[in-house]
Amino acid sequence: MTIESNRTLGGVAAILMLIGVISQLSTDFGYVFSHSAGAVIFSVIGGLFSVLSLVGFLLFLIAMHGFSKDYQDHRIFSYLLYGIIITIVAFVIVFAIFVIIILFNFANLFPTFSSSAPSSSQISSQMAKTFSLVLPLFSLVGIIWIAFNVKAFNLLSDKSKVPLFRTGAKVLLASALVNVVLAIIFAVVGLYVSLSLNALFALLTVGSIVQDVAWMLLAMAYFRIQARAAPVQAASPTNVLPAGQVKYCTYCGAPNLPDSVYCTKCGKKF
Repeated sequence: MTIESNRTLGGVAAILMLIGVISQLSTDFGYVFSHSAGAVIFSVIGGLFSVLSLVGFLLFLIAMHGFSKDYQDHRIFSYLLYGIIITIVAFVIVFAIFVIIILFNFANLFPTFSSSAPSSSQISSQMAKTFSLVLPLFSLVGIIWIAFNVKAFNLLSDKSKVPLFRTGAKVLLASALVNVVLAIIFAVVGLYVSLSLNALFALLTVGSIVQDVAWMLLAMAYFRIQARAAPVQAASPTNVLPAGQVKYCTYCGAPNLPDSVYCTKCGKKF
């Protein structure tokens, strides 16, 4: 595909990724309003937008793979590929830690298997406390994926001459850092104060809003590639001077007049 095709594909992918973040917001609000009819509406919206987000992610990978070929730099796509592999491995490790913590607190989390029967609010509080212990780790896993995205976008910015990619990448990284900070705060406060999962999901909306801004900037950056990133074909020497009247520099290969003493491009003496 051409640069123009990949530009459009990347822009559409960024818009769909933006919609995917909105689905995350809908899911978070669904948890916040879990005891109202609004929860069903938010859940349906989140589910529909999640499908579009998955499509956007696939288009994003295809577009970045296309740009890696257009600019002849495999790192644009390789960074994303490495990010996916490392993030999956890290997520499996963190999830295993989470399962171990749940097993150690099985009696408190699932009272039907224990002699005591705490109230639902106590169960919710215990779940929140258990989840808060590994939440910072899950947030750090998210930073791994974002970090590789930043490297890919920075490289694409250099190749396409569109600085907005770097700006969008910084905002994207900021959204991940916000989630890490909020996760740490939630974990620390949860050790001393009883917090609910609703409070957690309400906090996570802050990072999602910042991520929304990032994908808006990245979508704009993709659509700016066309005028700046199209490769410029070098003029043929035969279009500059007639055949037989060209002296080529032995250092840089630039065409010069037959009686030239110094190269007009590199300045070296013939």
